[in-house]
Amino acid sequence: MKFLRPIGMILVMSLVLSLPRVGAFAQEKPAQPQATAQPEEKLGELYDNETLKKWFEEHVGLEKGSGPWMDLYKPPAMHMYWFPNRHYVRPDGTYYDQLLERYKAEECVKCHEEVSPGIVNDWKSSTHAQPKKNDFFAKRTQDIEKRLNRELKEVSCNECHGKDHKELKMPSWNTCGQCHVTQVNQFISEKDYGRPNHAQGTEANVIVPWYPELYRMGIGQMQFGCDYCHGTSEKCDICHTRHAFHASEGRKPEACMSCHMGFDHPDAESYGESKMGYIYHLEGHDWDFEKPLAEVEPGKDYRSPTCQFCHMYTGKGEFSHNVVSKGIWRMGTVPPKGMEFKSSLKDYPYGVNLPPLNYKLDIYSPESKAKREKWIELCSNCHSPRWARLYLENLDDVMFQTWNMQDRAQKVIEDVIAAGALDPGPEGRDPYPLGDVLADALGPGLLGEPVYNAVKQTKGKLPVLGPILGVYADFYPGKYNPSRIERLYVDMWFGDKAFVYKGTAHVQQDISWWYGSSKVYGKLAEIESEARMLMRAKDTDTLLKEKGRMKSMPMLGLVLAGLAGSVFGASVILRRRKQQQ
Repeated sequence: MKFLRPIGMILVMSLVLSLPRVGAFAQEKPAQPQATAQPEEKLGELYDNETLKKWFEEHVGLEKGSGPWMDLYKPPAMHMYWFPNRHYVRPDGTYYDQLLERYKAEECVKCHEEVSPGIVNDWKSSTHAQPKKNDFFAKRTQDIEKRLNRELKEVSCNECHGKDHKELKMPSWNTCGQCHVTQVNQFISEKDYGRPNHAQGTEANVIVPWYPELYRMGIGQMQFGCDYCHGTSEKCDICHTRHAFHASEGRKPEACMSCHMGFDHPDAESYGESKMGYIYHLEGHDWDFEKPLAEVEPGKDYRSPTCQFCHMYTGKGEFSHNVVSKGIWRMGTVPPKGMEFKSSLKDYPYGVNLPPLNYKLDIYSPESKAKREKWIELCSNCHSPRWARLYLENLDDVMFQTWNMQDRAQKVIEDVIAAGALDPGPEGRDPYPLGDVLADALGPGLLGEPVYNAVKQTKGKLPVLGPILGVYADFYPGKYNPSRIERLYVDMWFGDKAFVYKGTAHVQQDISWWYGSSKVYGKLAEIESEARMLMRAKDTDTLLKEKGRMKSMPMLGLVLAGLAGSVFGASVILRRRKQQQ
């Protein structure tokens, strides 16, 4: 068990790098959520810290990556489109020069009608092409004109991409924020509520040590799915598809579903197959998605809630582009208070005193209670407040009981590790991702002397379990790392438990049970069976060593093989004699 506490500390300390404000470690409690951003003249900053700006905002093209490991990998070319602030590279101009023989530099639309007609047609159908097409948009355009101090007859290509290809840029949230400042400031405010959030999606993608490790292994581009989904930090088109950017499109559940589906966040499945989802699928084509959410009358405009109606609601009839402000269970990956864990989860966060990783999740804190009341207020549009409160309490009970299952599974594996029965042991397999450089990269100041020394001595060859960096087992193909029992465990708590959580939260019973709870029970049974076999193998090895028979095992194998061969040969001879007779 001597390695378990250092293991837990490695998990936590590695994540320190993903803090929203590096250098603000003197803070003793996690930052409290701030009020929803109000309309203001100044566009906010996603990164107000010079270190984080250097890691994620400073433009480097494709010469280096992002985050603390930027020098360990070079990103693939597609990153210039997914993370344009940092990685965009302008075209060389050869093809553009040929086009200039027929088109003037300002004739973007005319040229692109030939080169890429699809995006031109999208733009023509957008409010950007007709910003004053009705009274509703005319008023909002006038507000933007006052901000920009100029008239907007149309929002053409140059507003977002620059005047010509020599100044070409890929727009990002701060481009959109020049006009849509309130919405962008609300989006940026997600970081004040902690992770997970969209505003820090890029950080969450590249900060983890397995991300650069896969590049060092030569298989980094297999992380395509991670990169494409985690482009949420820089681009508004993750929800508002280019070049139409229809607000009505962004109000439909499908805008969320290309990312929020599958293994670790099955929102599309659980909402889509629920009664709420079926009502939307049957009737949603008749709903008025041109109407702003604050003007929607439940039961009249929408007979069922959408993802946006629920998650963008901030209370008192108001909505925001911050979709995480009411999050309580935070994806279900942080251990909650109020439980008597038997595994090392009881020690989480393992004595580390660095925010925001120095606490367990408190779902009954004043902040969480205030969030719960907003959920009840929201649900009461269609249900009684009593029903809503009881259902949320039911969700809490489900989560606590699921954490009990995770605790049981983690204790089983920790016992295997303590007995030295993990096969192969840490010394006989590849280290934890970046394990050979982790100590030097973070230093004793962040890791602490005991953990720093342990990592240095073992070069990262430590078993790593559970929240949060134990999830590396789903992302890392090291030799013998992870082992089967570790992979079963991470699939259980990171995947199957997510189906329990999301299925229950979205009221989809089959997702909650057959794809969730039932899978959790099945994985737990496999983990316990695997642990029993590992323990028996360890006992057998120990017994053979004590009897001095380990060296004789190869000879015994040869003898048995010889006997088997003799028996087989004799049976063949007898069979042939019978055939001859």
